[in-house]
Amino acid sequence: MDNNSLFHDRYFLERLLGRGNFSEVWLAKDVKTDIRVAIKIYAPATGLDDNGLNVFAREFTLVVNANHKNLLKPLHYDTCDRKPYLVIPFCRKGSILKEVGKFNEERAWRLLRDVAAGLAWLHSMNPPVIHQDIKPDNVMIGDNDEFLITDFGVSTHLRSTLRKSMSAAFSSAGTIAYMAPERFGKDNTPIMANDIYSLGATVYEMLSGDTPFGDDGGLVQKKGAEVPDLKGDYSPQLKKVIAKCLQTNPWQRPTAEQLQTYAETALAGGIIRFVDEKTFFERYRVSVTIVAVVAVLSCVALGVWWLSARQQRARELARTELQHDCDSVKTMIDTFVTLSVERFAAGEARDEGYETAYIEAYDAIDKAIASVDTLAIRFNQSYKDKDKLLPMRDSVERKLYDAYMNFNAKVDLFSDDPEVSEEFKQRAAKIASVIDVGKFNKDSVVD
Repeated sequence: MDNNSLFHDRYFLERLLGRGNFSEVWLAKDVKTDIRVAIKIYAPATGLDDNGLNVFAREFTLVVNANHKNLLKPLHYDTCDRKPYLVIPFCRKGSILKEVGKFNEERAWRLLRDVAAGLAWLHSMNPPVIHQDIKPDNVMIGDNDEFLITDFGVSTHLRSTLRKSMSAAFSSAGTIAYMAPERFGKDNTPIMANDIYSLGATVYEMLSGDTPFGDDGGLVQKKGAEVPDLKGDYSPQLKKVIAKCLQTNPWQRPTAEQLQTYAETALAGGIIRFVDEKTFFERYRVSVTIVAVVAVLSCVALGVWWLSARQQRARELARTELQHDCDSVKTMIDTFVTLSVERFAAGEARDEGYETAYIEAYDAIDKAIASVDTLAIRFNQSYKDKDKLLPMRDSVERKLYDAYMNFNAKVDLFSDDPEVSEEFKQRAAKIASVIDVGKFNKDSVVD
């Protein structure tokens, strides 16, 4: 492709805007509408074979309905000379790359809010869409100064297909600086937390002028490097949020939804309450409980001594022990219910292997129900929320069945990729070993 040439008999190429790992982006004028657009052309030097074109078209359908205000949605998809291309709205303000090191705190919070909102939408899709390449080049500035994610929907499978077709001039170098530590391990399956790390590295760079670990990204964290402090007169809240995004352990990073909430709270002038940080009572629950129990037992002992009745004391102690056992069962039930709610929420996040979280929630509810029976038989007491347990289990069971049907559908969808098809088959079998999938209506609609 050259300047001032007509592409696919419709788009007059004015100038090259940029070149990525697998593509070129051109500013073009649509000669049919006289509107300026951006044309993203994949495999521009070689084109793709039939299999590559089929993979591209199939995966584009996964994000064709990505209607979110912080996603730069393609307007049109087509191929020309075996080169897939997307027609994208032209952002005259360009990407945030030209503003590296120039962001103030308010603009950093807005970047966190907008990109996290877009990622939350992508991560909530079924199956989840992991961006895998969040960096300043892929965050555009809208006409109203909002931030827009571009280049989403390029899955690992599609990247592999493109990589096989590209020359050495289009290698994957240049994005390592934003890659999370786990991406350099043996199991580098993309997960949502990868995007969170990349967003943290991007915001760090926009404020400081450089990525937290230079060109090496999370690779140095695998060797024990700590997250560097963000230099500058920024609030402790902003520094803490960025540090949490850059955690070595991916499961200690916030979700996209949590990041959006944190940013909105900060922009409104509020104080962020981090969901992974416990309150004083939560941190010292055991100690407080022990102190309370000791105080109660001391009062009981004092009353027994005051009455000077050995028999009365024995009865009181027996009742205390029985009540303690009863309370322990109630606490056990509450623990299982809390665990089931937490695991259900983890499943709703639609992260990789989300069905495992649902299975754990299902198991926790079963244990809670068994403990309720123990409470009724041994202590002749009822559990206040007993009527909620069965509907909770039914809800989790329904989620598992929906996942089961979804995975079976993916087995057929990816029949041309045995490795991916087998993975979904095993995930479906795992669910079938836990619940009775036969009791559901086979014609049920999967969400």
